[in-house]
Amino acid sequence: MRAVLIEVNVGDVDREAGLRGIREHLVPAISQLPGFQSGTWLMGNDDGLGLSLTVWDTDEHAMAFAGQFGIGAAPQAGAAVTRCELREVAATA
Repeated sequence: MRAVLIEVNVGDVDREAGLRGIREHLVPAISQLPGFQSGTWLMGNDDGLGLSLTVWDTDEHAMAFAGQFGIGAAPQAGAAVTRCELREVAATA
Protein backbone atom coordinates (compact mmCIF):
# COMPACT_ATOMS: atom_id res chain seq x y z
CA MET A 1 0.00 0.00 0.00
CA ARG A 2 1.02 3.59 -0.61
CA ALA A 3 0.05 6.77 1.18
CA VAL A 4 -0.16 10.27 -0.22
CA LEU A 5 0.56 13.09 2.21
CA ILE A 6 -0.60 16.50 1.04
CA GLU A 7 0.01 19.77 2.88
CA VAL A 8 -2.21 22.68 1.89
CA ASN A 9 -2.01 26.36 2.76
CA VAL A 10 -5.57 27.11 3.88
CA GLY A 11 -4.85 30.49 5.47
CA ASP A 12 -7.13 32.33 3.02
CA VAL A 13 -10.04 29.87 3.31
CA ASP A 14 -13.03 30.61 5.53
CA ARG A 15 -13.18 27.82 8.13
CA GLU A 16 -16.83 26.90 7.59
CA ALA A 17 -16.59 27.08 3.81
CA GLY A 18 -13.43 24.96 3.93
CA LEU A 19 -15.07 22.30 6.08
CA ARG A 20 -18.10 22.24 3.83
CA GLY A 21 -15.88 21.88 0.74
CA ILE A 22 -13.93 19.02 2.29
CA ARG A 23 -16.98 17.16 3.58
CA GLU A 24 -19.35 17.74 0.67
CA HIS A 25 -17.02 17.73 -2.33
CA LEU A 26 -13.43 16.57 -1.80
CA VAL A 27 -13.99 13.51 0.38
CA PRO A 28 -16.89 12.09 -1.68
CA ALA A 29 -14.98 12.61 -4.95
CA ILE A 30 -11.66 11.21 -3.70
CA SER A 31 -13.24 8.21 -1.99
CA GLN A 32 -14.70 7.11 -5.34
CA LEU A 33 -11.33 7.05 -7.12
CA PRO A 34 -9.87 3.67 -8.11
CA GLY A 35 -7.71 2.13 -5.41
CA PHE A 36 -8.79 4.44 -2.58
CA GLN A 37 -8.53 2.67 0.79
CA SER A 38 -8.87 5.39 3.44
CA GLY A 39 -8.25 9.04 4.12
CA THR A 40 -7.91 11.57 6.91
CA TRP A 41 -8.14 15.33 6.48
CA LEU A 42 -6.77 17.63 9.19
CA MET A 43 -7.70 21.25 9.81
CA GLY A 44 -5.19 24.03 9.35
CA ASN A 45 -2.77 24.70 12.19
CA ASP A 46 -1.73 28.11 13.56
CA ASP A 47 0.39 28.61 10.43
CA GLY A 48 -2.62 27.94 8.18
CA LEU A 49 -1.38 24.55 6.95
CA GLY A 50 -3.84 21.67 6.65
CA LEU A 51 -2.95 18.05 5.91
CA SER A 52 -4.50 15.07 4.23
CA LEU A 53 -3.29 11.50 4.31
CA THR A 54 -4.86 9.08 1.87
CA VAL A 55 -4.03 5.40 1.48
CA TRP A 56 -4.12 3.61 -1.88
CA ASP A 57 -3.92 -0.04 -2.88
CA THR A 58 -1.13 0.31 -5.46
CA ASP A 59 1.70 2.63 -6.48
CA GLU A 60 -0.13 3.37 -9.73
CA HIS A 61 -3.31 4.55 -7.99
CA ALA A 62 -1.36 6.61 -5.46
CA MET A 63 0.72 8.26 -8.20
CA ALA A 64 -2.36 9.00 -10.30
CA PHE A 65 -3.96 10.74 -7.33
CA ALA A 66 -0.81 12.62 -6.31
CA GLY A 67 -0.34 13.78 -9.89
CA GLN A 68 -3.47 15.90 -9.53
CA PHE A 69 -2.09 17.79 -6.53
CA GLY A 70 1.34 19.17 -7.39
CA ILE A 71 2.79 22.23 -5.68
CA GLY A 72 0.51 25.20 -6.25
CA ALA A 73 -2.57 23.15 -7.18
CA ALA A 74 -5.80 24.45 -5.66
CA PRO A 75 -7.99 21.67 -4.21
CA GLN A 76 -10.54 24.38 -3.39
CA ALA A 77 -10.80 28.14 -3.76
CA GLY A 78 -8.27 30.01 -1.62
CA ALA A 79 -6.17 26.90 -0.85
CA ALA A 80 -2.84 25.92 -2.39
CA VAL A 81 -0.82 22.72 -2.16
CA THR A 82 2.59 23.33 -0.57
CA ARG A 83 3.79 19.69 -0.37
CA CYS A 84 2.78 16.36 -1.86
CA GLU A 85 4.64 13.16 -0.96
CA LEU A 86 4.18 9.47 -1.67
CA ARG A 87 5.19 7.11 1.11
CA GLU A 88 5.15 3.38 1.63
CA VAL A 89 2.70 2.33 4.34
CA ALA A 90 4.56 0.53 7.13
CA ALA A 91 1.55 -0.33 9.30
CA THR A 92 -2.05 0.62 10.01
CA ALA A 93 -4.25 0.07 13.05
